[in-house]
Amino acid sequence: MGQRGKGRRGLAVIEFTLSMIVLLPLLLGTLIFGFRLIRAIEMQQITRDLGHMYLEGVNFRQAGAQQSAQTLASGFNLTATGTSLVILEKVKKEQQADCDAGNPASPPGTPCTNLNKIVFIEQLTIGNTTAGSSAFGTPPFAPSPPAQLTYTVSAASQANNPSAVAAGFSGVMTLNGGETAYVAEMINQTPDLNIPGFSGQPLVYARSIF
Repeated sequence: MGQRGKGRRGLAVIEFTLSMIVLLPLLLGTLIFGFRLIRAIEMQQITRDLGHMYLEGVNFRQAGAQQSAQTLASGFNLTATGTSLVILEKVKKEQQADCDAGNPASPPGTPCTNLNKIVFIEQLTIGNTTAGSSAFGTPPFAPSPPAQLTYTVSAASQANNPSAVAAGFSGVMTLNGGETAYVAEMINQTPDLNIPGFSGQPLVYARSIF
């Protein structure tokens, strides 16, 4: 009986060890997913609040408004060297009148490259611009000032530059002619919630559209 007991205990240790090889990564992955889900819910509320402020005309080019955004996103390190980035955008559906405005030298009614496409009017960023980028792309102009990406897209580029198109936006929301949408996106890098090979891409993304 003594030898059998030792054998059973040894077999139990082996079984436990083998099961932990499978169960431990699953447990860690579940915990990380849960923490990321909590962050995503918090970020969703932040994008709603910032998007609403943007819609109401708050000028996030100003330092005071950017500070308000950082306060609203307290805990997410929304600074130039932090772990988070907020992207605010205005987009619209390019109409024939917009084509005419972007091509004043052409006869009225002349179609333009981006006619009936969703194009950027502007894109603003707050936080660490190396943390990520918009899911809809980046407008075609250099940032100004250099420390803060601020793109205002000219009428000519809205009409003719393919890079001014908000890629994939039409699959998210349908805009009619003359309508403008206000978008707030947030990206949070999560190196503290990353286990290579198990936890996937180390970031959380949220957005709200008005």
